[in-house]
Amino acid sequence: MRSILKDNSKLNTTDYLHFALFIISFVGYLPYFFSSWDYKLNIAQNICSENWDMAAFHINKIIPHKIDQGLNVLQTYFYAVNLWYLLWHHKKVAFNPIVTTAQYKLIRNWLYIFIGLVTIITLNFTVAMANMWLYDDKSVFLNRASGALLFASIIYIGMNMAVMFFPHIMYGLPIENQYQPIKGAIPSNTISIEEKYSDVTDFSSEKKKEPELFSSEYIEKIETHLQERIEKQKYLETNCGLSKISDEIGIPAHHLTYYFNGIKKQSFSDWRNQLRVAYAIGILNQGNANQLTLEAIGLKVGFKSNSTFIRSFKNVTGKTPSDYLVSTS
Repeated sequence: MRSILKDNSKLNTTDYLHFALFIISFVGYLPYFFSSWDYKLNIAQNICSENWDMAAFHINKIIPHKIDQGLNVLQTYFYAVNLWYLLWHHKKVAFNPIVTTAQYKLIRNWLYIFIGLVTIITLNFTVAMANMWLYDDKSVFLNRASGALLFASIIYIGMNMAVMFFPHIMYGLPIENQYQPIKGAIPSNTISIEEKYSDVTDFSSEKKKEPELFSSEYIEKIETHLQERIEKQKYLETNCGLSKISDEIGIPAHHLTYYFNGIKKQSFSDWRNQLRVAYAIGILNQGNANQLTLEAIGLKVGFKSNSTFIRSFKNVTGKTPSDYLVSTS
């Protein structure tokens, strides 16, 4: 929850206190791990029987069984309350204009749903544990708590399915809280491509729609790095992908995704393919099609297959490479 809100998943020193209960519980279970097979078999038979009260076995030598179960319930309440606090605190101190962006709204709404589901699960868990304490007979327990257990299971499945159907909620809020802004103007375009397609290298502020999650300095930093990649013709490399550029320039991939989709209003692949097609047009205009096949030109500009080259060329120019040659001859 905090890593999504702050876009930083690093643990600080205090965070390691979260592992305290686990360590205590684990140490208490160590004697059981090294106990005899007969002892473990006796416990297993008790679990499979109608009477599954584990208190008599003292499996955990530090935390009694009933207290262990109670701590489980208290811990879920602790996290549920803190999740609500984190979201409330973030909303209180957040920069107001970002609430108008689509990505912020998507993540914010998901977090509300997520915390709501966690709260419901916590209440269901309380009901289930209360019934477990009251009824040592397994059949009675399952009869009393079956509804709560089924409801909790459906919610768990729903939470995981939601992430699968809406992967953008895993991106976090792309706020540049760990980078130093770069001052200065964006370097002008220095590569030779057709003027008709020069908009792909245009990083002018007129294209941006305010308000944005990124500051102007951070957008400038991203654009400076992208301009450097254009000048070095990195887009012609076959393995030029979003993750590769992210690794090279040290900017998270989901920051770049937000920049292209949210600010430039185009996907990274479209941006890269426009550059490749523009370079291919330069080759065709120079008359090199007589020495190179169209497939060879496609490979030269970074496309892995001729079909991808033709499709991308047509998407950009409205014509296939062959039709383009005919129209310019």
